[in-house]
Parts: sequence; structure tokens; C-alpha cells
Amino acid sequence: MRLLLQFPEGLKAQALEKAREYEEQGHEVFISSAPCFGACDLALEEAKAVKADKIIHFGHSEFTDSPVPVEYIEYPMDVKYDAVMKKALKKLKKYKRIGLLTTVQHVHQIPELREALEKAGKQVKLGKGRLAKYEGQVLGCDAGAASSIADGVDAFLYFGGGEFHPGGVNVEKPLLIANPFSKAVEWFDLKRNEKFRKGRLTRALLAKTFGILVSTKAGQFNVEIAQEAKRKIEEQGKRAEILVSNYIDFDALQNFRSFDAYINTACPRLRDDQERAKAPVLNMDDLAELLKLLDSKAQ
Repeated sequence: MRLLLQFPEGLKAQALEKAREYEEQGHEVFISSAPCFGACDLALEEAKAVKADKIIHFGHSEFTDSPVPVEYIEYPMDVKYDAVMKKALKKLKKYKRIGLLTTVQHVHQIPELREALEKAGKQVKLGKGRLAKYEGQVLGCDAGAASSIADGVDAFLYFGGGEFHPGGVNVEKPLLIANPFSKAVEWFDLKRNEKFRKGRLTRALLAKTFGILVSTKAGQFNVEIAQEAKRKIEEQGKRAEILVSNYIDFDALQNFRSFDAYINTACPRLRDDQERAKAPVLNMDDLAELLKLLDSKAQ
């Protein structure tokens, strides 16, 4: 069988080893070298180009339908948690009801983490996002595991590496990040997100021209939403054009020199590249708020 292996950036170092394993099983192997930002970002064009029979996609759970067969290898990681949980429990001392969050790499450890919290007298709650496969699982584009239970918890505990996934959590409850790799346990600065949001909206209020971003990636393609956004912006007397690309590169977009702000219909975390964009980048929820502000300004 002809296989195309696809890895997110954090797992690309494993590509050679995995390719050898499949080749030893008698498969013909190709490796996608393009950046991979999630399960929404399947290497479909590469697979079609090399006539692959199947994509082997590492590091994510199933997310979207595909015209090419896809096998998802979730790549679970067993990490020691005793040290960070001990630190986390000290910081969570005054909170009783805890919402537990993690990534697909650690969802299999949720029962152990839950037990550790419950032994310390905590009530543990798990939510599930609309796009997530598992309870407690946070995706970069779907923090429903948090928002779905926010009213019933006192604080959230995120178990995992980095700030990318917890960075998408938009709740008004304290969020503690326990990193089992660095052993750091720190509160996430939720006020920072709110500060950036207000800054984006303030700048976008002054914009006269809008570029509406559409990605052709299988799990991000939202052209009808983009057309609706264009219509609503033009109703406000603004100029708007739809920009289509597989890979949205803000450095390349600067060459247009035409757009005062961007409306993003692709991965909502593109908004994190605010500084590279050199113009406010609004997701659809931001646009809804912007339109309300423009309406009130016009009255």
C-alpha cells in the first residue's frame, strides 16, 4: 500500500523512525513535509499528487471527513504527574469544583488525574467540545470542554505542555496550567486575552477596508460564512474582499497594502498571529461585536 505520513510540528522528529516501520511492513512511504496545524489540516493535495492509498495522520484525533482514507494515530504520551499535581493542589486549595482539561495526548490519563484530585477532596467535572472526540479534550479551535461546564466549576486545571491549547479557553474562571514536561504550574493570564480583544475591536472600528480570510484546508473551508461576512461589512459602508489560500501567511498578505483589518473564517487561532498581521485580525465572534459597535456608532 502507498502511504502518506503526516506529522504535526512537534512530532516531525519521529518521521524517519515511523517511515522505516511502515516500509519494513512492505508499504511504500511518502512523508508530508508541509506544516501541519491540526486534524483540520489533512495533507489531501499531497496525497492526491502521489496517489496515496491512505494518509496516516499522527498526533490528533478524528476531526473531519476526507475523500482520501485517513488513519489517525493519536500518539498518547504517558508522563509522570505526581510532582505537578502536588504543586497544582496547593494552588487550587481554595477551589472545590475543578474542571479538568487536557489534549488528546493525555486523555488516557484523565482517570488517574481525576483520582488524584478527588483524593484531595475536589469535585472533578469534565465537559466535551463540539469538535472534540473525548471528554476533557481541548482543541486549538474548540475549548467547549471548558465553556460547557464553566458555570458548574470554581476553577479549571489544564494538564499538558505549552500555552497553545489553554490559550483558546475563553472563560471567566481561573485557569491553572500544570506542565508535566517543564514541571511548571502557573495561572494563565485570562486578562491578557481580554486586553487583546478590546485592542482588536478598537482598531477595527477605524478600518475602511477588510480582507476576509478563507482557507481551503478541508477542516477550515468556510466560504459561505465569508460571503455572509462580506455582505454585512458592506452594509456598513465598508469595502470588503474575500482572500482565498490554502496556507494563510500574514507576511504575504502585507504585499496587498490594501486592508486595514482582516476577518478570519479559518482556524480561530490564526488570530494569535496578530503582531505578524500588522492589522487587527477578528474572528467571527469578534465581527458580531464589531457590527454592534458600528451600529451604535451610526445612531
